Amino acid sequence: MQALSAADIASALGQHPPTPEQAAVIEAPLAPLLVVAGAGSGKTETMAARVVWLVANGHVEPERVLGLTFTRKAAGELAERVRLRLAALDRAGLLPVLDSGDGADGPGGAIGDASPTVATYHAYAAGLVTDHGLRIGIEPRSQLIGPAAAWQLAADVVDGADGEGADGLGDLDAAPSTVVTAVLGLAGECAEHLVDVDAVEATLAGVVQRVSALPGKQPAKVAAALAVLQQRRRVLPLLRRYAERKRELGVLDHGDQVRLAARIAAEVPAVAALERARWGVVLLDEYQDTSTAQAELLSRLFGGGHPVTAVGDPHQAIYGWRGASAGGLQAFPTRFRRSDGAAAAHLALSTSWRNDVAVLGAAAVVAQPLRAASRLPLPVLGPRPSAGEGRVEVAWAQTAGEEAALLADRIAVLWHADSRLPADQRRTAAVLCRARSQFPLLEEALRTRDVPVEVVGLGGLLLRPEVVDVVSALRAVADPTRGDAVVRLLTGPRWRLGPRDLAVLAAWSRRRATSRRSRAEQGAEHPGGAQPELAEEASLVDAVDDPPPADWETSEGFRLSEAARERVHEAGLLLRRLRELDLPLADLVVAVERALLLDVELAARPGSSPAAARAGLDALAEVAASFTQATGAGASHRSSLRAFLAWLSLAEEHEHGLDQSSSESDEPAPGLGDGGEEGTEPSRSAVQLLTVHASKGLEWDVVAVAGLAENGFPTRPRTSQGWLSGLGVLPHPLRGDADSLPHLGWEAALDAKGAETERAAYAERCAEAHRAEERRLAYVALTRARSLLLLTGAWWGGERKKERVPSAFLVEVVEHLRARGDEEVPALPEAPEEAENPELREPRRATWPFDPLGPRRPVLDAAASAVRQAAVALALTDDDVTGQPPSDGGPWAEEVEALLAERARGDAGGTPDVELPAHLSASRLVQLAADPAALALAVRRPVPVQPRVATRRGVAFHAWLEERFRSAALLDVDEVLGPDDGGEDDGEGEPGDGLGPLGADEEELAALQESFLASEWAQREPIAVEVDLETPVAGLVVRCRVDAVFPRPASEGGGVDVVDWKTGRPPTGEAARAAAVQLAVYRLAWSRWKGVPLEQVGAAFFYAATGTTSRPADLLDADGLEALVRGAAAAAGPTAV
Repeated sequence: MQALSAADIASALGQHPPTPEQAAVIEAPLAPLLVVAGAGSGKTETMAARVVWLVANGHVEPERVLGLTFTRKAAGELAERVRLRLAALDRAGLLPVLDSGDGADGPGGAIGDASPTVATYHAYAAGLVTDHGLRIGIEPRSQLIGPAAAWQLAADVVDGADGEGADGLGDLDAAPSTVVTAVLGLAGECAEHLVDVDAVEATLAGVVQRVSALPGKQPAKVAAALAVLQQRRRVLPLLRRYAERKRELGVLDHGDQVRLAARIAAEVPAVAALERARWGVVLLDEYQDTSTAQAELLSRLFGGGHPVTAVGDPHQAIYGWRGASAGGLQAFPTRFRRSDGAAAAHLALSTSWRNDVAVLGAAAVVAQPLRAASRLPLPVLGPRPSAGEGRVEVAWAQTAGEEAALLADRIAVLWHADSRLPADQRRTAAVLCRARSQFPLLEEALRTRDVPVEVVGLGGLLLRPEVVDVVSALRAVADPTRGDAVVRLLTGPRWRLGPRDLAVLAAWSRRRATSRRSRAEQGAEHPGGAQPELAEEASLVDAVDDPPPADWETSEGFRLSEAARERVHEAGLLLRRLRELDLPLADLVVAVERALLLDVELAARPGSSPAAARAGLDALAEVAASFTQATGAGASHRSSLRAFLAWLSLAEEHEHGLDQSSSESDEPAPGLGDGGEEGTEPSRSAVQLLTVHASKGLEWDVVAVAGLAENGFPTRPRTSQGWLSGLGVLPHPLRGDADSLPHLGWEAALDAKGAETERAAYAERCAEAHRAEERRLAYVALTRARSLLLLTGAWWGGERKKERVPSAFLVEVVEHLRARGDEEVPALPEAPEEAENPELREPRRATWPFDPLGPRRPVLDAAASAVRQAAVALALTDDDVTGQPPSDGGPWAEEVEALLAERARGDAGGTPDVELPAHLSASRLVQLAADPAALALAVRRPVPVQPRVATRRGVAFHAWLEERFRSAALLDVDEVLGPDDGGEDDGEGEPGDGLGPLGADEEELAALQESFLASEWAQREPIAVEVDLETPVAGLVVRCRVDAVFPRPASEGGGVDVVDWKTGRPPTGEAARAAAVQLAVYRLAWSRWKGVPLEQVGAAFFYAATGTTSRPADLLDADGLEALVRGAAAAAGPTAV
């Protein structure tokens, strides 16, 4: 068979021919190869094409190709592209006929169902530990714990370490949460750099001893640095205890997996031989984000000339804070040498297929200093042949408030212009921030202009007012000392206490604390009496539980007002009732929400649908459920609540947020949503507000980057002392990438003064390294935009007394734009118009208590007054006017009459005219097809869904499927914990659910499991699980969650099957036809998302109650779904769409 070129294969597949650079990568020899691929340069497409070219030309069998990447989303995309193309080539007869050993021949006959394996780095390491752990004495089935469970385990270790002993905290001067973070940070860094605790202890002790012995008076900053190192030594016993606890419990964290896998590769040469024989070609994606341990593992297994292709971009190495090495990509050619000892070859992809010309030019200017400093030759990205001109706009304001207004005005114009377009033609947009503290101002500015906003990530979630209220109530319930949480509740819209009443409560709490302290001191004089240190401190929580008597006065003569007394009594009663509840975390969150009446308030929020208004609280309940699942169910509900609140506190403090489980990503990223978050996709239904770290890997049509001022973006480093600061930092000399980090030259110091000189020089080098990291982050931010990039900043931020100058990154872009003749870009001003922050010129004024109606109060007061006047007029009117006798139905009479009238209209065949929301879930679409009138009523008056055993059983069944797929596949699956067992995303029951009454036991779950194990799906491996998608249908955006996607064998034509798990029984008749609409939407959404023909996507329900798979025939296509929606919407009422 004649060799096929990359162009031949592209032609056979009906694709555009590859560029010369792409062809060089695709057709590269079977040898180590580094590919530097800039942002948007088509690396995934090129990697997939290389695999297809290698297989098509007989260089490697498809099942001997291993691809590694960082997220399951990326792994699934690469695997699917390869599978679909191999299937297409197989049908065209262009794949080689291999000897299968059974005499089969014909096109593709021997290749059959074989396909490459694509996994995440951590999943691959986990597989090695499972398969070969016994070779080094490790139990292969040790349980993997996520970051949330690891954090709770470390917290237990710290809580148990009190006193002055070897394992105690001693004089460690830090909050417990800080110590927990330090333990986990050191444990992670030791694992990522293959360092044991003894080496850390020896290094710290040696440095302290040597520098302390230098002659001369020790400078203050050197003394402070040595004190920090001494404090860090106090953490090491806790680090040892944490490792012991993991061994005792038989658990591993993500860092352990990589560390143990690297140890297996180093100590057992036979494993390397096995892996090299198993995998003929290895592809390494996003190699710039690998850690030292990952690089060491892979080089020991596949170094020495094995065909390894690594793809990455040094400009996007932004995860140094979580273990990635910025110098890893540059070290690849020498770490993975060719078989003759020469350095690996180096190619580049330098065409951007994402950014328009102006956007690309701005990004190139920011990246130029990075290229100049690189040891690798890095080309400048060029535009694609069909690239548009694009646009970069710059705005510099006086204050952060003005900046937010300018940015929101510009986006509002774009957003409202697009609102007239079909949903699938609207532009996507995002606002990127360096810090989450920028979110509230920007979100408020956008919402004020009627622009819907989606705040991405847990850190942003915790800033939402309704979420703050719920968390405050939880803190007041769990901790009697959290007076700050009670203040939040008492001054909020529910109770609205004023400052004088709060002062009275505070004085009363101090009075009670003084009384308790006095009694404790008196008890200490008697054996067995209370100890003074146990006396409670003053707490507003206590004052709310037991308010002052009506006649009690403060020293200033103030009393608690009668209105405040009623409200405080109500608040105290509410908190006492919540403390009496013994509920799982997620249920407690919902209970608090209802107790605070937030569910009612949010349902009545103007300008938002009920679902959109309560999205934050739903997300908080999901976070709580995920935390419970990740940390295990063994702890009591009360201890779980305390751990959960401590976890949230850390999420508020940590700029990168916190990852709570391994469900979103296989990587141990500290940031939930701040780096590698797989659940985030660009949306056409809202402007997304997120951090730059969270944006990596995503792209939007319009991107705004806010806060481009010095000490904002770039940020000022938290410390310029490198590894001389903080409790949880590994000494840089012990890191595997020490040669690419700033060096501290204390070994050259001859006296104490010399030590200070070296420290100061080291601080400067650390500041330069931080600046380079910020520049890489800016490059990532700018390259997220396809066509329009907005860059903004301001002189004065918040309550700062000193002005901030424009960011160097912004200055470079403005100079570039003006140099190329863009006259619409103004020059940046040299100084602010005013010498002081305008926002500080006059004291801020606010009404307290806060008025929840705000500027709407005059209008609502006028409306209420008109209603009252009308009521008085009617009361004075002769009863005969209405023809009815006076009503004496009590306070419910009007409500009863309204309900009876509504029922009468329903009996008469009337359907309420309602406007369908802009977004529908797939299950809502099923309801629209089955009963449009019922859906109209549900939209008009949403009511809570009654708890059902089928839902709980479905959750348990999905969780079991997760564990099964996790242990069976290299490609870990996402957390399968949807709101119901059918994967529907609005909590409603399944059509045709025939399971029994409440009180189902484990036997029913076991029966469902047996049913699944006997099905075809138990023998197949999914390429994607729990994928959230949305797709436009007839002007509506339909959201759906796909349970699982399985590849179809090449012998069956390739493609995929979209499968939805059901624990009920198959519906019949009209119910079955309505349910098929759900699968049709899933199928269409997957087809559009992946860009594959609809006929290549099959769909099926699996009903575990009967063990049957249902594949509805004649599923609706896009036109059919659109006709269905328009017809059903018309039946639901004239204003339904």
